[in-house]
Amino acid sequence: MKHSLLAAAAAASVLAMGVGGALAADLTYEPPPAPPPPFSWAGFYAGVHAGYAWGSEDDNQSNLFGPEPTPADSFDMDGFIGGVHAGYNWQMDQFVFGVEGDLDYSNIKGSEGYAGYVTNFGGDYVEGNLEMKSQWQASLRARAGYAIDNFLVYGTGGIAFADGKLSSNGYDYDAGENFGSDDSNTHVGWTVGVGAEYAFSPNWIARAELRYTDFGNKTYQLLEGPVDADWTQTAVTVGLSYKF
Repeated sequence: MKHSLLAAAAAASVLAMGVGGALAADLTYEPPPAPPPPFSWAGFYAGVHAGYAWGSEDDNQSNLFGPEPTPADSFDMDGFIGGVHAGYNWQMDQFVFGVEGDLDYSNIKGSEGYAGYVTNFGGDYVEGNLEMKSQWQASLRARAGYAIDNFLVYGTGGIAFADGKLSSNGYDYDAGENFGSDDSNTHVGWTVGVGAEYAFSPNWIARAELRYTDFGNKTYQLLEGPVDADWTQTAVTVGLSYKF
């Protein structure tokens, strides 16, 4: 009997130790997983964008006319713009700095009618149409912004380039014939703007940007004489970038 009691006591002790160990294991603290690191904007990226641009052309065509002309010295321009961009960012805490370049196809154009006595045509009376168009644009800019994790707001500014083609077509009433000419130039100016980007994955970034550009003045040699012309535009674009 004594030996039976000792065996039962030993068995009960072992069972208690096992249950206690299991309960202790169940109560072991496991720390929560570490939060993901904040999004880093540093590095190289490239992408595509598209949008709409509008603005105005200014020129001195009135210098080619005699008294009381109706020149096309200013008119509206607008159209589609879209292309590719690429850049590199550096990040210091929440401040982001970078450089970016873009190259765009554009369908920016506008025109205005004119009438008057043209000095270089011997004072003949003419009526016609002056048109400016641009088929490509580009820029090289600096960027600086403030990041809140995967959201970035920034300002940008730099040098801008564009092709311009100025065309003049009309009818000379005194000579009784049509006339037409055009000339092309590459404009160099400046651009400034603001934008915002949102990284919706470690690599893919959506963007929206608003920019104002002054493409500067160039002289166009037309049949009726030289015309100094420039244009300014405001462009709104949206795009998608891949961060490498």
